[in-house]
Amino acid sequence: GAALLVGCVSNKPNDDASKAMLPDWVIMPQQQVGEGALAATECVADNAGMSILKSKATALARAGIAQQIQINVQAMDKTYQSLTERGEESEAGSTFESVSKQVTDQSLQGAIPERVGYVSGRNGDDLFCVMVVLSPEKNRKVFESILRASDRQVGPDSEALLYQEFRA
Repeated sequence: GAALLVGCVSNKPNDDASKAMLPDWVIMPQQQVGEGALAATECVADNAGMSILKSKATALARAGIAQQIQINVQAMDKTYQSLTERGEESEAGSTFESVSKQVTDQSLQGAIPERVGYVSGRNGDDLFCVMVVLSPEKNRKVFESILRASDRQVGPDSEALLYQEFRA
């Protein structure tokens, strides 16, 4: 009886092996685009028409890019605060964060779906996925718009450093 029980236990299917593998463009969208671009992929359950699914997944992916921009702006803001503390005067750079939401909302119009498709999910259910990309040029324009809207005067060296932090 014990040998039979051990035999049954060893034939249990491996949960990881039985689950569908999602493609790289879904799991790691940032690795699918060039340096300086932003990418996000979102998947939704296949429970409506393709146009509705595409709109929903695209909106969620754009929100993912907006979140990436917010994180980048926070890094840029911290760097700016560090730069101003080294100067003769000290001032806060929180202006970057307050204007970034407005600029981000306008700039996400340039984030376009680059890849769409149906994939099989972990439980075998069908998903509709969209990968949205904001090109390096558009990403640079987001940075420049945030800098311009913040009314901060920065020199070329400081701007280059801020852009590096924004991209990091």
